[in-house]
Amino acid sequence: GRMKAERPELLDRLAAYIDRHYNEHVTVSDLARQFYVSESSVSHLFKQKMGVSIYRYITQRRLIAAKTLIRQRVPMEDVAHRVGFGDYSTFYRAFKQEFGISPRKFGQM
Repeated sequence: GRMKAERPELLDRLAAYIDRHYNEHVTVSDLARQFYVSESSVSHLFKQKMGVSIYRYITQRRLIAAKTLIRQRVPMEDVAHRVGFGDYSTFYRAFKQEFGISPRKFGQM
């Protein structure tokens, strides 16, 4: 039906929005409001199509951006804030969990 056709487009729009705003505090309710859908449909759609929760996706997006900034020799504390982490220790834990090495080690590679 009609709904099915709109689903992939919504996912693309959600992903594009996250790409533009990952450095801000993005929540499921923000996304739901932005695209006039329920929070649960945002969450389900993401889990279904991307295989990860929306929060995980946003975190991964932030960490990929962080790698780029680290390669550009941006200071670590700045990196954390520029990609949307509230503080360095949260960023450090997420980075290490995702890539298996600390941000500083990654910067020395």
